[in-house]
Amino acid sequence: MRQTIDNLRIAGRAMRYSQFVPRLYNYCLSLGFRRDRMMPSRAFCSDESQGYPVILLAQHFGIFPFDHGRVGGKVAVNRHGPHAHHGEDLVIIQASHVGYDAESRRFGVYRRHRTNGCGFGDNCGKIAAVLHWYKQEYRHAAEHVRCGLLDGEAAVIVDNLLLDEARPEGLSLKLDQLIEQPDEPLRAMSTAKAFRPAPSLVTRLGADIWRQPPAALGARLTADLFVFRRAPAQDIEHYDQIERALGPAMPTLVTSDNPALDAARFHTQVEFDRTYRSILRETAFRDKNVLFVAGLNIDVSPREGLPFPLTKFVPWAAYASLRDGRRILLEQDEFAAVLRRQPADNPDRLSFDQAIRDMSAVDEVSFDATLG
Repeated sequence: MRQTIDNLRIAGRAMRYSQFVPRLYNYCLSLGFRRDRMMPSRAFCSDESQGYPVILLAQHFGIFPFDHGRVGGKVAVNRHGPHAHHGEDLVIIQASHVGYDAESRRFGVYRRHRTNGCGFGDNCGKIAAVLHWYKQEYRHAAEHVRCGLLDGEAAVIVDNLLLDEARPEGLSLKLDQLIEQPDEPLRAMSTAKAFRPAPSLVTRLGADIWRQPPAALGARLTADLFVFRRAPAQDIEHYDQIERALGPAMPTLVTSDNPALDAARFHTQVEFDRTYRSILRETAFRDKNVLFVAGLNIDVSPREGLPFPLTKFVPWAAYASLRDGRRILLEQDEFAAVLRRQPADNPDRLSFDQAIRDMSAVDEVSFDATLG
């Protein structure tokens, strides 16, 4: 799983949104899309930090983008049909997101300037909320599996809760990789039992730990030594789809140095694959040009005096289905290279100030005659 997450690489691939969006627009033109027929759509989280990317999409494509997103950056694939009814050349941009504080170099946080104290909050808050229960379970296990010398013998001491196989949910240890004989404890204690360590664990941890008094396993409780059991949580729209999507990666995420970043990276990969397959089945996209792109939005907390984050986009993959029969699938480096070959200038870019002045100057429309 670690290798899967790391397939979405960031170094050398992130680009400012002010460069990504015009490049995306110019790539659409290169595919034969027409400006007066293009309908962009975004599948972003509802967080206010995603507003700046939406503004740039409206500016460069000349129209406010359709909304394809649910909280956490989940793609609402049941909106493909309505999206198709709004244009002929369709563009879908999916991006999970993660905050970043440049001063502390922390991922997963974002300064909330509209709150008392202007402190940092979780970003993406939805992904952070999903991770919370799993991180608590992991912390308990890491503190309550102890290894060391007990009564002159090498021992693994395991909290009784972690030995209860009847629990409906929680962190479940892979006991065969930790202890030698689960049915023959060395010693029963008030809240735990001690066992002889599995030979593989003795080798893994090294000789020194078995000469010291028992100490918590801590970060040495790695992702390959446990799994999670969890009944599917429910939200207002039935099962929590973000939690279900992240489920297979949870052991890797809770042991990561950057869990929010890795969760967003993994979710982007899952969403591209899921949405790509939904596009293949969508009848409303027949006889349309469709470009679907996915990546990661990194929300760099705005500096003092700036209204918006310094958001960067990390491309992951792109798929195009074109009216002329062409099908194009671009992997990360191919997608990034295609974007960088496009001009970062867009002469068709909309001027919001001029558009607002023009709209303010047109004749008033009255509904009085219609209503009587």
